[in-house]
Amino acid sequence: MLVSGEGLLTPLAFGAQSRKSALRGTALPYNNGIANLYFDGIRDRWRLTSFDLVDSHDGLRENLGRFGAATTWAEILLNTHGSGDNSADVFNLASMALSLLSDTESRDIGRLNAAFLWCFLVIEGVRPNLEHCGRCGGFLRGAHSAGLARYLPDGVLMGPECSEESWPSLPDDALEWFANIELGNLETALRVALIPATVQAAENWLLTVMQTLLERPLRSVGVLR
Repeated sequence: MLVSGEGLLTPLAFGAQSRKSALRGTALPYNNGIANLYFDGIRDRWRLTSFDLVDSHDGLRENLGRFGAATTWAEILLNTHGSGDNSADVFNLASMALSLLSDTESRDIGRLNAAFLWCFLVIEGVRPNLEHCGRCGGFLRGAHSAGLARYLPDGVLMGPECSEESWPSLPDDALEWFANIELGNLETALRVALIPATVQAAENWLLTVMQTLLERPLRSVGVLR
């Protein structure tokens, strides 16, 4: 469970599989609610005693694209332990993202996925530099740039003078879009239109960055795309 202010916890839910248990129909993946947790100091473990459902995000289970994005987010959270000291911010981000995702049209799922990944990196304090080349320090976008920004296999952005045309690129409008959603407003991110090719480029870059930070591939990406 991702718990606001606590991060990622692994409580035991005794009897949850019983047909008579109230937890059977509420304490389910991607559900948001108010949990009653008890810490057993002797056994050094958490116990979930009740879960009052607030939002079941039913739309995630009605669309494979939505479910795939949610699965990727869950995998990231599980591999970062809920972000530790930043757990309240991450919880709020995940809660908002899942609520929006549950009703998002298929054409907008990629944009929401990219926005979540970017905002997560901002919260973690590890967002990539959007302004300057990772090698020479030159400008990556705008009038000062001589071409598209491209990136290395680890996700580091390079300017046109330090990159090769065979490397994957990140369009200027994607860089501008990221700069405009740094405050974590996912609804704003969905209101700004981007062409599908730009959304795909943004997603590909951020997934590259995320997998570099995690030092492992995201298994959900290859399976559900």
